[in-house]
Amino acid sequence: MASRKRGNDSTDRARRSSKAVPSVWIFTEGTLTEPQYIDIVRDLRDPDIPLAVHIANDERTLGGTKGSARPTHSRKPLDLLDQAVTKLREENRKARREAWGVPPRGISRWTTVWCLFDRDQHEGVDEVMRVARKMKERNEGLEVAYSHPCFELWRLLHHKDYTSTFGGVCDDAAKRLPFVTPRTSKEDAKVVLPEQILKEHSDGYAKAKARAQRMNAQHGDHALHSNRDPYTDVWRFVEEGLLVTDY
Repeated sequence: MASRKRGNDSTDRARRSSKAVPSVWIFTEGTLTEPQYIDIVRDLRDPDIPLAVHIANDERTLGGTKGSARPTHSRKPLDLLDQAVTKLREENRKARREAWGVPPRGISRWTTVWCLFDRDQHEGVDEVMRVARKMKERNEGLEVAYSHPCFELWRLLHHKDYTSTFGGVCDDAAKRLPFVTPRTSKEDAKVVLPEQILKEHSDGYAKAKARAQRMNAQHGDHALHSNRDPYTDVWRFVEEGLLVTDY
């Protein structure tokens, strides 16, 4: 009887593992721009690479009107960090409970959680980066993608090189987007469309990444992230989080 039970356990574990899919959970500061960008890039993923992509705090699914989002979760960096750590622990417990075993080849973890946030005037930026760095060193599955002054800088780099400071003013970055005119409202400027980032209509991902890396190199490795202006490493999220290397 004991041997048969162990065999059943082994079979049951193998069956559960075969159904499990690696996942990335994303907490975004923005309620519209970042989720729309993620939607576009997610659709470009290689379908043969198993990965479930979840925007964990996506307000668009909570009753917001079309083209807008109703904020119901706290989205400051320290709050995003707390939510991300909670989700990571929850998913890790699930993986242990359901005995998923070893992730598929080429995937290092069953679950990774990302926080995407901007400098703005937030407190706690450097504390979030410190905690994220420690957790990354321990391979605990928490990652951060950060932009100074804001995510619009990453969008801008798809169209032009930029290395000067914005003085922490996000509106200045948004105004430089080539598809934004003096008649474009702030809300419309936040909308991300495929033609704004894909290489058929812009310089594309590879040039945006190269521009970001050159821009970031202006800052010393030991400089506080809150002082790195301008700065963005969203390209890391694209490649390491969404497993997309070009678009």
